[in-house]
Amino acid sequence: VMPANQEGQDPEFLIIWVLFHSPKKQIASSEILDPAEEFLARVDIEVDSPNPTPVLSSVGLRARAGVARIHAPRDLQTVHLLAGVNSSTKQYLPLKNAGNIEVYLDIKVPGPGSHFSVDPENLFLKPGEEHEVLVSFMPKDPKVCEERILKIFVQPFGPQYEVVLKGEVVSSGGNPLLPGPCASDVPLILSNRQFLAWGGVPLGRTQLQKLALRSNSTSMAQHLRLLIKGQDQDCFQLQNTFGLEERLTSNCEIRMQPKEDIVISVLFAPTRLSCMLAKLEIKQLGNQSQPGIKFMIPLSGYGGTSNLILEGVKKLTDSYMVTVNDLIPGKESKVVVSVRNTGSRAAFVKAIGFKDSQKKVLLDPKVLKIFPDKFVLKERTQEDVTIIYNPPDRKNDCKTATELSTIYFFGGDEISRQQYRSPVG
Repeated sequence: VMPANQEGQDPEFLIIWVLFHSPKKQIASSEILDPAEEFLARVDIEVDSPNPTPVLSSVGLRARAGVARIHAPRDLQTVHLLAGVNSSTKQYLPLKNAGNIEVYLDIKVPGPGSHFSVDPENLFLKPGEEHEVLVSFMPKDPKVCEERILKIFVQPFGPQYEVVLKGEVVSSGGNPLLPGPCASDVPLILSNRQFLAWGGVPLGRTQLQKLALRSNSTSMAQHLRLLIKGQDQDCFQLQNTFGLEERLTSNCEIRMQPKEDIVISVLFAPTRLSCMLAKLEIKQLGNQSQPGIKFMIPLSGYGGTSNLILEGVKKLTDSYMVTVNDLIPGKESKVVVSVRNTGSRAAFVKAIGFKDSQKKVLLDPKVLKIFPDKFVLKERTQEDVTIIYNPPDRKNDCKTATELSTIYFFGGDEISRQQYRSPVG
């Protein structure tokens, strides 16, 4: 309400804040994203009067809720730059928007007196768009051996990504002026995945995931050894192709040419109903004067999955149909649906009613009630869910209408009470 001020004069303007709260959702980093959700509303401006008055003006409101996710080739070593005094060296770092909403990135090398710089410092990316940022190193002191963190922050509330930068001074011949922990001529190896997470895989089955390695060298070939290690290393294997034959091994050696990309296939075969962890070790095989450096990519997954089916209802091609008969406006009608878990792992289940099949508009709880609407369903058990429908009383509608609505049962594997629940549509 826009009241008059204390002097009895009408104010010239009034500032109104409109706040939007996006729905909270738990989405795994490896989950395939649906399109961003759109929310529409409006603000009507009218005279405050006991009598009906027309709307003076309307302001449309539109908001989008989605996931901000940035992919960058992971430097398994760091971004390592060599430069002479008062000269600069540069390297491009590609950033890709792998989320489903636009993002504004703030890209900084924090801290005073840094010899690193980045261009641009602010970047706008649409979903699926990729852009390169330029990282520069310009030392002014022959004794410089600097290490910094390049921070990539998604405005306004994150997440934040970090890349390690190392820079050192070299002589005119290209060698480091001072030996030390920064000294290294090993070219960079990049990866498009920071970790591999499988989630749940049924016992007795296998699932393959891939990651891409890229040699960032322009002239040097690299010899790499890949080895799976860790407490559950027997559940993860490398898939290699030898001629026309595919073999599974726990280790292999590859040779990468300058600027070459190689795809690595890792197979997960769970052996028990528990979480399994391992790591893919990537070692650069160097000579004795320059030993190779090891890098790790974590591997994780768990055995067994839940599997939900509905019983006592009509099965369609990709859904179920429930018919509520004898609808009387203002009178409740009930139908019971049985949810069964035929999997080998407990499931967390949540039921939500929508007016449409696109999950855009929620049904009024006065019209549709679901009990229970969320529960944990143990493996090989079932739960009866009661749907109570109360059609609205349309006093001015003499026609008999057919009401259509959609109930979604969202379920995810219940790993343990000390760990996380992973919702799956």
